[in-house]
Amino acid sequence: MKFSICSWIFGDIPIEKVMQFVSQTGYDAIEIRAAVNDYKWKDLLHLSKELSLEIGGLTGDSGWPNEEQDLANAHSENRQKAIEYFKRQIEAVKEVEGKYLVVCPSAVGKTSPMGLNGEDWKWAIDSVQKLVEKAGELDITLVIEPLNRYESCLVNSGDDALRFVQEVSNPKVKMLLDTYHMNIEEEDMETPFLKTKEHLEIIHVADSNRRALGRGHIDFGQFASGINKSGFNGHIVVECMAPGVDPFQAGKGYPAMNQIYTYAEESLIYLKELTKASI
Repeated sequence: MKFSICSWIFGDIPIEKVMQFVSQTGYDAIEIRAAVNDYKWKDLLHLSKELSLEIGGLTGDSGWPNEEQDLANAHSENRQKAIEYFKRQIEAVKEVEGKYLVVCPSAVGKTSPMGLNGEDWKWAIDSVQKLVEKAGELDITLVIEPLNRYESCLVNSGDDALRFVQEVSNPKVKMLLDTYHMNIEEEDMETPFLKTKEHLEIIHVADSNRRALGRGHIDFGQFASGINKSGFNGHIVVECMAPGVDPFQAGKGYPAMNQIYTYAEESLIYLKELTKASI
């Protein structure tokens, strides 16, 4: 099992500074936002090797209301542009020697469907299927992420993500579970791990208030039990956020952003103790 953290939670803090902090704090890996035009990926790979910090994968870039990043868009020309953009993200994963790209089938923040009678789902399935060839060619796993109903209109629960993965039906397409979203959508914090274990690639973690683990009310005992019973042994990725009201904007301004360093340190300690106790 490896402990990782999402770079996007650090907002506008330079990625080089983030990577140095993550390495010094003791994380095994980092998950970097796949904003392909923002970074020189070969430079980040070089830095990761200097820091002995694995780049486990990238967080897909698909923010609403940018329709050209929406794999479930009603307009075929926008879906095609989104597909081409995600192909570039897959290539970026390969450049940094990562293993996966997190994919939200509908743009993050899009809370109302554009089609009728399940059309959005069909559009998303078709788009992800068109990404599979590139993913297979570069040996990158596409990881479908369920988001709660207040952040997405399409894949909200572990059951939704499992059905999506099964319908795409390709070994390069897996899924993740995220404790923050699970706390809203699931009946408990253990059962989803048992249901999805054959398709589970990574795990995202934050507490119920999306702050550091232990600062909310999630039952992480059930979480640890689910991991243990499912046999999960991949990357657990911290995705807490500094205190603030906008769930789609990581940068919360100062002094709020000073908290993200504390949250990252606390969450790693919490995870190590939690998983140690569950063995």
